[in-house]
Amino acid sequence: MKTGARGLHPVSSFAFFLAAIFVTLFKLNPAVLLTSLFCAAALDLKLRKKKAAKGIFAFLLPTAVLITLFNLFFAHYGVTVLFTLKSGNNVTLEALVCGAVYALRTVCAVIWLFCFNEIVTEEKFIFLFAWISPRLALVLSMILRFLPLFSFHAEEIQRARKGLGIDSKSGSFFERFKNSAHALSILVTQALEHAIDTANSMTARGYTLKKRTNCRRYPLRAFDVFLLALSFVSLLFAVIFRESVYASFNPVIFVEAPSFKGATVCVCFFALCVSPLIFELSEEKLWSISN
Repeated sequence: MKTGARGLHPVSSFAFFLAAIFVTLFKLNPAVLLTSLFCAAALDLKLRKKKAAKGIFAFLLPTAVLITLFNLFFAHYGVTVLFTLKSGNNVTLEALVCGAVYALRTVCAVIWLFCFNEIVTEEKFIFLFAWISPRLALVLSMILRFLPLFSFHAEEIQRARKGLGIDSKSGSFFERFKNSAHALSILVTQALEHAIDTANSMTARGYTLKKRTNCRRYPLRAFDVFLLALSFVSLLFAVIFRESVYASFNPVIFVEAPSFKGATVCVCFFALCVSPLIFELSEEKLWSISN
């Protein structure tokens, strides 16, 4: 039985990620985004450990830098000119700050999706949406599972081929291209066979029947109710008090002055984002004490 954040009820965990990602994507206020980044990164590091650190530093940080630089040199709005390019286009402070904020928002959303993939498993996704459309729920759950499974199988194929003396990273360009194309062909074939086997297995078990039952029960605990209520309240405050956390970077940098309403939105959002991490740590502590 999974404990901690992975053991959350499907409804409460899905509502949590819906609220966290929605507020992250539609609020440009730096305080909200930094809160989202801190909590998302901490939860991801707790759930995936070294793999999370590798993804953040090897992929997300370079991506954030590229987004910032792209916006800096190709967006020419703003009134505070830093310097002028040879082409005559102005590079402005507003474009730099806006690019950094967009990059921060993108990184936050991606990290939340990594956490989503760890907590909302295929079984939970099917539990949530199979009553609407069983086939659509199965396809969506397979898509969510596809990327990590695809990556695992790719590494497995590379190791097997390297053991046979076939390395896609050595030799001439033509040899590397040929070996990589062969490995990709194996990977795609394996993915299609896995999808067909999964679909046939689910059909054989009566997945598409109207009166089917779930293979697993998810008890609704007190923390699930708390997280569900907190998700609703945070989302509600973010919509009602949206002007209190308003921020704009075109043509000038403007961030709404701190206020009670704005502080309420930030505090509720922080409480929401940090709740799964606290629950994960508390469950881990209880298990260590009991053992």
